[in-house]
Amino acid sequence: MAEPIHPEGYQEGIQAVQAGDLERAVQAFRQALASDPTHTEARYKLAWVLGMSGYLDPALAELEQVLAVDPNHREAHYNRGALLLQKAQLEADMDGQMDIPTLQQAEAAFQAVMRLDPSDQRAYAFLNLVKRAIRNYQKDSVAESNRSVR
Repeated sequence: MAEPIHPEGYQEGIQAVQAGDLERAVQAFRQALASDPTHTEARYKLAWVLGMSGYLDPALAELEQVLAVDPNHREAHYNRGALLLQKAQLEADMDGQMDIPTLQQAEAAFQAVMRLDPSDQRAYAFLNLVKRAIRNYQKDSVAESNRSVR
């Protein structure tokens, strides 16, 4: 079987990730995408590196593009769910409010992983964590509403 052909910069990006140089990896994967904007794996890896570097919104935007081209990209769904969960937690830490729509998006991402691979234990664990967070927040919201009505 022939080796897949990757655009210029892709292998450099892989090497940079392996060396722990995420800044160089971002540049390399962007170079790969400049050469071939349709290269799904370069875009996925760019999203992964951006997420690992704390750039959640740009990472999520790249993952959306990956999933638009390949809706069955299991790892893209998984990482999208993980980044959305992280985003909801960060927002809750900042303002004390859990963002239910963001958690629901994370839930949908983990459900997509489970549809694609019902044996994925990571996605199963995160799916249950997200469902529990949504339930707990909704219970707390109802209790808070009832207290304020009195």
